[in-house]
Amino acid sequence: MTFLRRLSSATPCTSARRAIDQRCTALFFLLSWFFLADHNAWSFAPDEDLTARAAVLMDATTGKILYQKDGDVQLPPASTTKVMTAIIALESGRKFSETLTVSKEATRVPAMKLYLRPGQTITVEDALYAALLSSANDASNVLAEGIAGSVERFGQLMTKKARALGAPNTNFTNPHGLTAPDHYSSARDLALMFRYAMRNPAFREIVQTKISSVNSSTVIRKKVVPRRISLRNHNRLLWNFEGAIGGKTGYTAAALKCFVGAVQRNGTTLIVSILGATDQWGDTKQLLEYGFEHYPALRAGTPVTPRTSGSERVTTALENFSALTLTPREAVAAAPQSRDGYILQVGTFREGGRADMLTKYFLANGFNAFVERTVLEKAQIAYRVRVGPYADMAHAQEVARELQLRSGYQPIIQTYQPQNETRGDAG
Repeated sequence: MTFLRRLSSATPCTSARRAIDQRCTALFFLLSWFFLADHNAWSFAPDEDLTARAAVLMDATTGKILYQKDGDVQLPPASTTKVMTAIIALESGRKFSETLTVSKEATRVPAMKLYLRPGQTITVEDALYAALLSSANDASNVLAEGIAGSVERFGQLMTKKARALGAPNTNFTNPHGLTAPDHYSSARDLALMFRYAMRNPAFREIVQTKISSVNSSTVIRKKVVPRRISLRNHNRLLWNFEGAIGGKTGYTAAALKCFVGAVQRNGTTLIVSILGATDQWGDTKQLLEYGFEHYPALRAGTPVTPRTSGSERVTTALENFSALTLTPREAVAAAPQSRDGYILQVGTFREGGRADMLTKYFLANGFNAFVERTVLEKAQIAYRVRVGPYADMAHAQEVARELQLRSGYQPIIQTYQPQNETRGDAG
């Protein structure tokens, strides 16, 4: 093949000995990489690493699903329910300044809550901020009763709106998300509802607010005393993740940890939805980094398959090993300088040594592989294994298929844009 170089000038014996040496070297790198490679790789669909029962990554502009794991499975959504509570409240025609009276039923709802008292009043605005920032269940109940007359009727309005938005795997029976029969949603439906909600300027302003406060009151020595209750947004991404513009958390023993939210970078907005997780922030950040890193390929529909297991990768590579025509290590070019053509991105690793191992394996098999060092969110260093570039898409696709057969990975084809921080040919 055009991308394999033959050592035609060597004598038969010399060529045979050299081929054996090269095969042993390549096998060493392959096995070394296998034993090191099962952790901390980011470039492929992260099914194996997610703790979430279901997850979706959506392009907020087009609504296209870029990644999903059991996206249509019906699961308890916990307090992500309050996204729809806010939608109904904001579209009810009620003014922000309008006051709602707190019922006994609302005060009996379990925490999280503001600990409102029966007969107390709260504005629609304060109830929305309390529900979306601090996940106050009593404030959500007050909204439901004040707008629809009852929690049951409000749940019906929520479900009807979900259906109108194209969310078939959702049924709401309450405004707060506490566990209840027939109260469920799906990761895809939640992403869809959050995308819709973010079009409302008032909703968008509330969910990107880090800290606020609401008017309330307390009883001291049988006297009602006004007070302000501080609210802190439960969405940690607003404090520590680049581009976060809003979200809603959730947790119950049945639902585990849940999250739906949006992040915007360089004009691209992604929505992530997580249900049934034990590490909601780890899952959320991993999916978002995956989405932003591979956005051009995901948007274009280029397959980005889940990682195969280490044993599958080694089996695939060893089955093809006898057919390789190997190239001396020093004969392969360093990282290319041309800005034309297409590049194959094979993997991204936290550890440069592991990226080097994979690169050396490809080099030993005649592929023009190199490593690029890049800086991710919060100054985190990552190392990308790349192969190419190739002048035309057809050639790039041919090599991508060959790489997948030999390593078990399916590379992502990208327009080549070399970086300044390059590790060359992995030395």
